[in-house]
Formats: sequence, C-alpha cells, structure tokens
Amino acid sequence: MSQPEARANRTAHEQAALKAEATDGELVHETLAGRKEAFALLVRRYQDALYRHARAIGLDGDTASDLVQDTLVRAYEGLSQCRDPERFRVWLSRILRNRCLDHLKSPAARKRVPIPLAQPSTDVSPALRMEWSSIREVMNAALASLPAEQREAFVLKHVEERSYEEMAETAGASVSAMKMRVHRAREFLRSQLELAGIHGPT
Repeated sequence: MSQPEARANRTAHEQAALKAEATDGELVHETLAGRKEAFALLVRRYQDALYRHARAIGLDGDTASDLVQDTLVRAYEGLSQCRDPERFRVWLSRILRNRCLDHLKSPAARKRVPIPLAQPSTDVSPALRMEWSSIREVMNAALASLPAEQREAFVLKHVEERSYEEMAETAGASVSAMKMRVHRAREFLRSQLELAGIHGPT
C-alpha cells in the first residue's frame, strides 16, 4: 500500500472513530446536513434503550419493536423539530412514550407485560443461577403488577440510569413526582421480595 493510500485509509478510520464518539448534537447536525450514516449511529446508540422503555410501559415484545421502529422513523423525518440537539435522547424518548401511550388507549392493548431482566453470567455456580431464577420470577411478577407510571420510572432510573431531570422531561412530570414514583416502586418490589423470602435491597 502506497503512502497516500495509507494516509487516506488512516483518515477514514479516524473519521469513523470520531463519529462514534460524537455527541448527540453533532450527530443530529450531521444528519440534517444529509449524512444518513450519522443517524444510523444514533439508532445504534438508543435502539435497545427505547425497546426496554416500551416494554416497561407495558407493551409485548413485538409491539414494542414495532413502535420503536416507528419512533425512529418519525424522529428522522422530524429531526429539524428537535430544538436542543444535545438533548436528543430526551426528545426521542418523549416521542416513543407518546406513541406507546396512544397505543395503550386501545382497550385490547391494556395489558401489563413484565420487562425482560438481564441474565446472570454463565460462569456462576448452579446454586447462584437457581437463586437468580427465583429472584427474576418474583421481580417480573412484581414489575408486571406495578402501575405503568411507577414501572416506567423504576426502569428509567435503575435500568437506563437516567437523571431525575431527564425522567421528568420525558414523562412530562415534575422531578418530585418522578422521585415519588421510583420510591413507591422500590418499596413495593422490596416488599414482594421479602414476602418471597428473598431479602436485600432492590
């Protein structure tokens, strides 16, 4: 490989790395400038989190996937309406939440579905795997019985690790309301674990 080719190849790799590390705002601006690959990076960055959010609100897996895809299409088509590109994640989450709530207005769709909890590492002992299975079963049942707003708040805080300010903006509620929803969810989940003979913080 000649020196000019090597330099060109290195530059391409450097540009790809820069895009992967770019802020949401930078990727939004690049997308609006016509670079579709920038939006593809945003999709990869947030697609899984959107799916977990949709499941937490109460959608089954197939419906959650469909509404996530619909949300991403709507976001791409309306990207110029994102007033603060650096807060793209909050804007995107709000679109998804509104789509999910619209769907759940249908009487046939009003069913609560437990969110998928992460599986333990494969290198743990059989005893620990059995214990985790029990905890997972209790947690899924407890999460499924929570009001949708509390379940959503719990997932945003303890799965997505969002700040209360972001959570409030996404849900259209106050910070104190989101804190109360998380608190009530935690207390309920803790009580369900204790009833099942499983002790420890949730």
